[in-house]
Amino acid sequence: MGELPVAIVTGAGSGVGRAIAVAMSDSGHRVVLVGRRASALEETRALLDGQSMCVPADVSIEADRAKIIEQTLASFGRIDVLVNNAGVAELVRLGDATSEQIERAFAINAVGPVGLTARVLSTMCVQKSGCIVNISSYSTLDPFAGLGMYGCSKGAMNVLCKAVANEYGNAGIHSYTVALGAAETGMLRSMFDADMLPESATVKPNQIAAFVLGLVSDSEANNNGQVVCFPPMADS
Repeated sequence: MGELPVAIVTGAGSGVGRAIAVAMSDSGHRVVLVGRRASALEETRALLDGQSMCVPADVSIEADRAKIIEQTLASFGRIDVLVNNAGVAELVRLGDATSEQIERAFAINAVGPVGLTARVLSTMCVQKSGCIVNISSYSTLDPFAGLGMYGCSKGAMNVLCKAVANEYGNAGIHSYTVALGAAETGMLRSMFDADMLPESATVKPNQIAAFVLGLVSDSEANNNGQVVCFPPMADS
């Protein structure tokens, strides 16, 4: 199986997740592509030059989280990087959100990444190394009207990176959360058109991927346990 590092990327079927998967592959990682749509994962896989595999899965389901880890270890024998990118967002004010919308947001944006992170830690501890990167949002710090529920659910990732650093930093495991500004993705455009948010005001998936790769490659772990804004917020 070799000793090339292995990266799991959730939400890898499009947008930011696809860009991160390509960057990981280009940097020499074997990549495990995770998402709910098998066809979209295969489209991403066609863009990769190195070893990869697709694991169709819903991170909000515990049995699927177990499957992701089991299939990764069975095929590649190790886990070096976990990128918790999968997410869902709806533009809805808190008082208008249904119980189903709230539960779905937290299942995918909070329970999923926390549960998957919990499952990779034992393997990373045995390896005495590992890196976990969570893709979060400016809305966890200052939510735009209509993104409060999304910000609340994604806020779990801000605590998650600190918890991993505090509890497992001594085991050689690094953890970061990247709080993104407006990312030029299909999810963004399902909520905001170009008149409300021009493309010139957004950050591109390949820029985000390069930033994430820089965190993964940082052997000094200078930002371990921190929420890092990308691009930097105007007042930060």
